[in-house]
Amino acid sequence: MLRNLGIFFLGIVFLVTLNLTFSFIGTVMAQDSEILSKITNDNKQDKHDDDKLVVVAQINLKDTERNGFLKVVGVINGEDFVKTIPLDKLKETTKKLKVKFSMDKENEIVSASKPDEFFVCAYHVKNTDTKITSYDKQGIIEYFDCNEGDIKSTTSPTQISLFKLTSQVYNKTSTYYNLHSKPQVLSFATLANDSTKTSKDVANLKTDIANSGDKDSSNKPVKVKIIVPMEDKKDAKKIKVMAMLKGQIKSEIIDDVQKEFDKIGGYTIERTFAFDRNTDIGPIQIGDRYHACVIGQDLNPPEGSECEKRLIKHLDKTNALAAR
Repeated sequence: MLRNLGIFFLGIVFLVTLNLTFSFIGTVMAQDSEILSKITNDNKQDKHDDDKLVVVAQINLKDTERNGFLKVVGVINGEDFVKTIPLDKLKETTKKLKVKFSMDKENEIVSASKPDEFFVCAYHVKNTDTKITSYDKQGIIEYFDCNEGDIKSTTSPTQISLFKLTSQVYNKTSTYYNLHSKPQVLSFATLANDSTKTSKDVANLKTDIANSGDKDSSNKPVKVKIIVPMEDKKDAKKIKVMAMLKGQIKSEIIDDVQKEFDKIGGYTIERTFAFDRNTDIGPIQIGDRYHACVIGQDLNPPEGSECEKRLIKHLDKTNALAAR
């Protein structure tokens, strides 16, 4: 009898211990899942939310150091998104990362439809210990990638890829920076000995180089002018102009397009945005890629959102981009 009671008691202890163990494991797994969910916005509830417009950025991590963080930015359906992903939260075996952007299909500016345009960029920032507020990293272009796409469906996710091995976005920026960011340094002695050069020429060259250096290290905002030709949409009522440079997103809503036409006496709208030269992912530099989108229901057809891109060519004067 006592023996049976002892076995029964041990059985109860075993079951209680087993239950507590699985409860603990379940809690840990839930916490890990929650962390990953916060980073990628990828959970079962979102997957079955048919009322949302969904874009999924697939980021290739094969050649990415697990150092620092990724800053992922995008403009989709007239909305702006910024997600910061700490790379040390990911396992070394993780070769691909899916970052989900979910939004309403309809907002005050536009109702999503195929083939509306959008873009997503990802910046890899290695130094997380010290905020970048100086130009010590001048000459170094942080590794990044950008990709534009069209909305493929309003009922299922649209996929877009970043950091593909075939992408040339970073290479084009780096090449342009190396070719155009620094003035060529010539020998003043050689110029002085050249009979075709006068002392005035040498003085002017010195001034140009000095000014170039000042401009290159300036803390003044970098300006981007977005040009919006609207001759084909003279009846438009409301649009939104958006621009992104080095992870910073600026925008302005033009509530009364007809009033704007009367004001400018034409059908080409312009908006200039000033971006802080110093950003949390490094200083804006020559060759940095910037994007612009113009969004409005009255732009249909063909698209309610239209986007364009270009490289920064000037730090001291306005960079212009036609977005339609």
